[in-house]
Amino acid sequence: MKITNKIVYQNLDNLFDASPTFELKEGDKWVVFSDLHMGDGGSTDDFKTNAELFKTVLGEHYLKKDFSLILNGDVEEMQRFKLKKILKQWEAVYDLFDQFHKKSRLLKTIGNHDLELDLMQELPFDYQLLEGFKFEYKGDHLFFFHGHQASKKFQKHNALIGFTLKYFANPLGIKNYSVAHSSKKQYAIEKRTYHYSAYRKVVSIIGHTHRPLFESLHKVERLKFKIEQLIRDYANDLKHRTEEVITTIKSLKKDLKKYYKQNEDTNFQNYVYNTIFHIPCLFNSGCVIGKRGITCLEIEDGKIRLVHWFDANINKKHLHKSGYKQQQLDGTDYHRMVLNEETLDYIFTRIKFLT
Repeated sequence: MKITNKIVYQNLDNLFDASPTFELKEGDKWVVFSDLHMGDGGSTDDFKTNAELFKTVLGEHYLKKDFSLILNGDVEEMQRFKLKKILKQWEAVYDLFDQFHKKSRLLKTIGNHDLELDLMQELPFDYQLLEGFKFEYKGDHLFFFHGHQASKKFQKHNALIGFTLKYFANPLGIKNYSVAHSSKKQYAIEKRTYHYSAYRKVVSIIGHTHRPLFESLHKVERLKFKIEQLIRDYANDLKHRTEEVITTIKSLKKDLKKYYKQNEDTNFQNYVYNTIFHIPCLFNSGCVIGKRGITCLEIEDGKIRLVHWFDANINKKHLHKSGYKQQQLDGTDYHRMVLNEETLDYIFTRIKFLT
């Protein structure tokens, strides 16, 4: 795949070459979170809504199951709040981070909202802080970075955005506005990263847009793929001709129709990035500040999966979703739902042959 404007991608190229490389072994277990946007616990702190869910999931599930932790940018909301207040308010969260660091491994990247950390001579934590890094898996690479690096304009004006948020939006109680609220900006970031990743023949894992992506697919395309797969299985294999499969197809169709009804941005090209073949080179862990819960990526035993955690007291409808693997976290009303899963071997094989 050719890059039409190499100047636009030079920043990502420099970041890729400068990023340290770590070995990813077959049995390794990592969980990837991004975009916590931790604040001071007040009314404009976006993290506060899902704080208990995040702490419980991190401590009672991933820490106990010996996962290592990746925090892929915008952990602290330093464009709105002072670091001292963030550290004081969310001391329990940092205690969990410390436990990951001591027990296994923790990797933390810089986002555009916590960019100030990179300028500090002394950090309030002793784990590694990176702009990006790579996992090498059987000779192939997974490239981790927050995602704002794919936008020249955003980096150029980041300081001005931070000043506006801190001294105008905060006093007025205005909630955070970011690229995540603009589908056009989301798509621009994703498209640049997608084309760069296909060109480099790597898997890029980002955050920044708050939009979960699996194998470069937006939710709409993931739903379509899943419906098509279920119909093909139903037609070709008698054991799949069950009422459960029929119910699942109907449920997914309902979700798809609901999305089209609620969103004006339903142009097909927005989800395939105008390429001849669909190349599974772009993943996004989503965010921790979603209205319906939190999303993350898990990398375990040579597989990668997109996971949604939610509180059943708030989102009871998710309990009745068919076609998804669900489990309840013991002693809580929190549920883990696997949205998609695939082997890294299959993903890199597709990249190899289709780019």
